[in-house]
Amino acid sequence: MDVLRIIGAQPARLTASEIIQQARMGRSTGFALLKALGERGYVTKQGDGCYRLGETVRNMAFSSTEAAPQQVSFGLGSKQAGQALADMELSAELFELADPTPARSLGPWRLGFANASSSNPWRKALLNSAEHAVRVLDRQICGFQSRDAGDDPLTQASQIDAFVQENVDAILLSATPDPDNVLAGSLMRCQEQGIPVIAVDRRPNDRSGYAVFVTASDELIGKFSAIWLAETLQGQGRVWLQPGLDQASPARRRLTAAKMVFARFPGLNIEGERFSGWTEDGGFQATQDLMLQHGQAPDGVWCDSGLQGVGSIRAFQALSERIPPHTGGDINGMFRTALKLKVPFCAFDYPAAMGARAVEVAVEVLKGATLPRRVEVPVPAILPRGTETRSIKADILAEHYVRWDLPDDTVLSQGLSLRGRPAR
Repeated sequence: MDVLRIIGAQPARLTASEIIQQARMGRSTGFALLKALGERGYVTKQGDGCYRLGETVRNMAFSSTEAAPQQVSFGLGSKQAGQALADMELSAELFELADPTPARSLGPWRLGFANASSSNPWRKALLNSAEHAVRVLDRQICGFQSRDAGDDPLTQASQIDAFVQENVDAILLSATPDPDNVLAGSLMRCQEQGIPVIAVDRRPNDRSGYAVFVTASDELIGKFSAIWLAETLQGQGRVWLQPGLDQASPARRRLTAAKMVFARFPGLNIEGERFSGWTEDGGFQATQDLMLQHGQAPDGVWCDSGLQGVGSIRAFQALSERIPPHTGGDINGMFRTALKLKVPFCAFDYPAAMGARAVEVAVEVLKGATLPRRVEVPVPAILPRGTETRSIKADILAEHYVRWDLPDDTVLSQGLSLRGRPAR
């Protein structure tokens, strides 16, 4: 712990000898400790011989928001003074490690990807990100095949069984909605054959059915976007909710987190709620239905993604209505449309780059590495200039994040897999 504290205080500035001296330990002990920490991913040695904290430490830092009980106080100005804080208690899941998996071979390895569907641009970007990582790791991966379940658990179960029959070395799984636990038998057969399952984006119902879960915090997305909207509206007004796909666990978690925030603002009235299916057409139709029901535009619209958010904005535009503040990112069209129309909005992109991270995790697991059971990809706050609130500040300005040269359906959070496309 002393070594990690020293490296964290002065990242990539200290050599092994300097770290050992500051930690006041013997040289043989110090070098052995740095070697062990490096093998487990807690520290990384740079080309100049200096050390920085490694991927394992960063994953632990971004974990824990899903299961943690949280208390939030909000700041709305002098009459309701109080600093807006998120008091995050540590979740036990933060410290849970995956069970060791014996290396199946020295590699290279064959991977299968059981993908819930490719029903929207984000899901296609998830696959694109995974395929990019496969190309980068081509010396360690000799085969990669993806199968699309069309959001049907029976189809996905049969696809997992096919991967087992083909004797792949590891399976990436983005689970379909599975209320009847159809996938359990297929995942049990993976365990019996010693094939590790790396869940990504959506995990199966049974926690014993996977080795590692690669994800981002749905609670953070739902909660912080709701805080931004509530503070933008000064805690007063009518709000419409447009969550994503009914029965999909990320949509449910985001919606629950958002409602917990809105409940703390008695001046906010949740006037309507419609699931949108995470599609532009779904967002467009949801807004039209709510307009028909209520007769006038609300003060704000909460969407858990820009996949439907862009449809909502365009519906207000088609109806020649005032466009209220929106939440929801993920897709380039949301950023382009909202910036062009000067609509206040807040985005917490659900990073499609987790596809690439899942491939990397699969390789690490096959090598026999010890990993956290939950690996989280960071979620940045993306806001246009002038729309920050007391609690929500921009990690990235939307004006710098948008890609005016790329199509509306481009998912910007897929990371390095966007390389090779036209530069801004």
